[in-house]
Amino acid sequence: MSFGMVNSFGVYQSYYEQHYADVSSAKISLVGSIQGCFIFMFGLPSTICMYYVGPQMMVLIGGLLCTLSYMFLSISNAVWQLFVIQGVMFGLGAGAMYIHSTGVVFQYFNKKKALAQGIITAGAAIGGVFWPIAIRRLFDTVGFGWANRIIGFINIPMTAFAAAFLRPRMKTPKRQVGDNLLRLNFSILRDPQLILCCIIWFFWIFSLFPGLFYVDLFCQRLDISRTVQQYNVAIMNGTACVARVLPGFAGDKFGRININILFYFLSGILPLVLWTNARTTGSVLAFCITWGFASGAPVTLAPAIVGQLFKPEDVPSCLSFFFLCGGIGSMVGPSIGGLFIPKGDTKGVQGFNKLAIFVGTLSLTCAVLLVVLRFRCTRKIWYRI
Repeated sequence: MSFGMVNSFGVYQSYYEQHYADVSSAKISLVGSIQGCFIFMFGLPSTICMYYVGPQMMVLIGGLLCTLSYMFLSISNAVWQLFVIQGVMFGLGAGAMYIHSTGVVFQYFNKKKALAQGIITAGAAIGGVFWPIAIRRLFDTVGFGWANRIIGFINIPMTAFAAAFLRPRMKTPKRQVGDNLLRLNFSILRDPQLILCCIIWFFWIFSLFPGLFYVDLFCQRLDISRTVQQYNVAIMNGTACVARVLPGFAGDKFGRININILFYFLSGILPLVLWTNARTTGSVLAFCITWGFASGAPVTLAPAIVGQLFKPEDVPSCLSFFFLCGGIGSMVGPSIGGLFIPKGDTKGVQGFNKLAIFVGTLSLTCAVLLVVLRFRCTRKIWYRI
């Protein structure tokens, strides 16, 4: 309902490239960028609202916004409307749903935080498998308008189900005399570990979203197998689904930071080695499978690391600032990545090698910075952290 749709934006990107051929890839990708940006950045204001109305009400409000966004999207006919409806409105709604479902789950787990987060984010990956296939089929059979109306109607029972089963373990603390109205611990921003976590997450989201958004367009312009063109986004999300559970289990066993360093390195090397040389159906398929798997793990492990390094009462504030940095990365990453790609419905993959190098280099930067964070925590090589 939230990130499952964001992970599927590559299908919308390709559709908009064909129907708004005079608009650049960078500008169209801003719609998806705004989605991701508001999902992350709305974490801070929605956390403040949650202290007053509770997480269940925030999920209901978020679901209502998501439903309305797709109803309005079905009658949109201009690019600026896509920004407002699919970008801002959906992003706000999905942000309210995602942030609070994550926060509630952390209340129930201590030793198995990464595995629990992995199961949550696997839901987004499952959505990323189902929705690209469903959206493409709906576009072909009932058209753009009714496709989005159907998605909106599906959101209604799913929102009701999610809100009904969301049960916080701890009561929302009442505001005490002297507490700031925002109810956030701003002093935590002086912690070097949180600063490093936020910088790493910024660069990671900065690199992740361009890959997710433009692989579908890459397959179309390369003119490879029709099957891979139709299912590449679903394939990436399918392997990411596995990657979000298994590395979560491994992180709890061998150390979340240790495992995440490995996957950051893999996420950086694969675009540099495979994507830059992918020119056949087999090589593109190999990249989609391996990079989808490698890039799925940090989405699970990074928030769990924040939950591990800080006290439970500080985790909501830490995650708010953490996701805020991710929102900035999701806003600028695809837009900058899109500058490498010629606009219009053209053939050929000019500019995609530069995009692959851009994605790979940023992921390797995350790996190096996470190594720095690890040695700030402990200098023991074989220590589980």
